[in-house]
Amino acid sequence: MNKISCNIIGDLLPLYVDGAVSEDTKKLVEEHLAECEECKKAAEEMRKELVLPVHETVRAAETSFLQKMKKTWQKRRIRTAVISVAVTAVVILGSYMALTFPQWVIPYEQENFSVAVEDGQVCVYYTGEGGINCSYGYDGENEFFLYFTRNPWSAYVEPLLKDAEQEEPYRYQIDSVDRISKVYYGEFSKGLDVLYGKEAEMAAQTELIWTKDEVMP
Repeated sequence: MNKISCNIIGDLLPLYVDGAVSEDTKKLVEEHLAECEECKKAAEEMRKELVLPVHETVRAAETSFLQKMKKTWQKRRIRTAVISVAVTAVVILGSYMALTFPQWVIPYEQENFSVAVEDGQVCVYYTGEGGINCSYGYDGENEFFLYFTRNPWSAYVEPLLKDAEQEEPYRYQIDSVDRISKVYYGEFSKGLDVLYGKEAEMAAQTELIWTKDEVMP
């Protein structure tokens, strides 16, 4: 253990002379005083400066008060630390929810979407700005309906974290070209989940972006 410096002992001496320190601190100070004449003289001078005799009841009350203040201060530090951690957690959670929960449909723009058949699979590519958060699709009778969404994180934060030169287009693989004849893209104002099985109503809310006739002889 490193030797305690005289500066630290000097800070503790007033409390030590008043008897307002714990047993461990008292032992630490007394061990130092046994080896250091200068600090020992300083302690003796402090004791001489106490001209007026202090009644034991008063001394005990002062010691008790100081110890209570010390405990109160420690509790406040712990409470402050807990509150700080809680506030930080709330801020982080709130920021996460604000960046990831809201989502909106990416509108169809012909220059940003393309459909290709690769190894017998129909694939949709998106090359527009901003990342995609989720993909939603419904496999109808030889028809496929889909839409892409993004949130604040994928739209504004992710692009800053990626290397634009190495970024590849978003790819969505649908199904075998033998099973798909048409691909529709749309916003589905009623929500795709409530339109399952209603292909005609889906087609009215979407745009036809690919047909098998375009690629098959």
